[in-house]
Amino acid sequence: MTSSIEKPIENSPFFALMSDAERIQVEEVPQSAAAGPSERTFLVRIQARPHSSTSLGDSSNPDQILDNAELLLKNGDTLLARNLFSFALRKNLKNERAMEGLGACFLKLNEIMAAKKCFKALWEIHQKSSYAVQLALCYLNEQNEEAALSLFEQVKEDSVQQWELKYEFYKGFGNVLTRKGRFAEAESCYQKALMCVPNSLAVMVNLGMLKITQERFKEASDWFQKALALDPMHSKASCGMGMIHFQENRVEKAIECFQKALDCNKANAVALQYLIRCLEFSNSKETLFSRIREFLKTEPNHGEIRFQFARLLMQESRFSEASEQSEKALKLLPQDPRVGELKKILIQNRHRGAV
Repeated sequence: MTSSIEKPIENSPFFALMSDAERIQVEEVPQSAAAGPSERTFLVRIQARPHSSTSLGDSSNPDQILDNAELLLKNGDTLLARNLFSFALRKNLKNERAMEGLGACFLKLNEIMAAKKCFKALWEIHQKSSYAVQLALCYLNEQNEEAALSLFEQVKEDSVQQWELKYEFYKGFGNVLTRKGRFAEAESCYQKALMCVPNSLAVMVNLGMLKITQERFKEASDWFQKALALDPMHSKASCGMGMIHFQENRVEKAIECFQKALDCNKANAVALQYLIRCLEFSNSKETLFSRIREFLKTEPNHGEIRFQFARLLMQESRFSEASEQSEKALKLLPQDPRVGELKKILIQNRHRGAV
């Protein structure tokens, strides 16, 4: 089935079909030569609900619309689910189920401001723990940890029933508590998160990082090794092992781990910063420079790495290249005194050019 919808979707037969479907699949069709440059064509497969009583033109049954929206969301069809939740909410602005579903769609689509509006309204009206958790997750996405912590601390743990949300609650709460230095509480949260999702690589790595902070390196190594046993190419776990080797002065092993972490993820800034510390006094920095250039292709606006690159280039008397990188670093970190001082030194050596 192909469709070009010019009128509002809720008034179309196509929407009526969607609102009473049991399953919907959408895939983009390659553009034909006759199509305009801004036109896109999609193939929509709609499986009708068995023994459906809804007529083609009837899209007024809110429960059926929300059933379909939740089915779509569960199966990863987030955009279509958002359309249905939004339609149901326009019909009834006080529909709690539609508001919650719409907020969940926005979270999955990383539309954090919109999700926050939904869950803030739900929390203020209904005071349910699940809404406090989802609102806190929105604040975490905005790096507003104080607001997230305040909400997490109001949550009654046994009132969050959904396992996926319970997992996100314990993981997010553990992350905030770790950064607040409340390590025992953070570890308890992480352990509870693992009860919800036993093979969570993210939580294993978080526990490893927590143990590094406490300088309990053997326990940290155990958590990173568990994660690597499940996924040998896990960049953060390899980086964690490198940090342990670095702290215990096993520099060669640390370098191997940081190199592996960057092989798995070229944009791992922590691994790269540690690799710089390991190799900045080596006789040849070309391998390190290659890693930095690969990183900057992916993360061109990372001011700290730009600064470190400029500093290393200056050490090699490559003043022209160092000056270019320092200019970029200065735009990204205009208030950083280190960058300003480096820039002064490079200006004093500008006549020397590239060597």
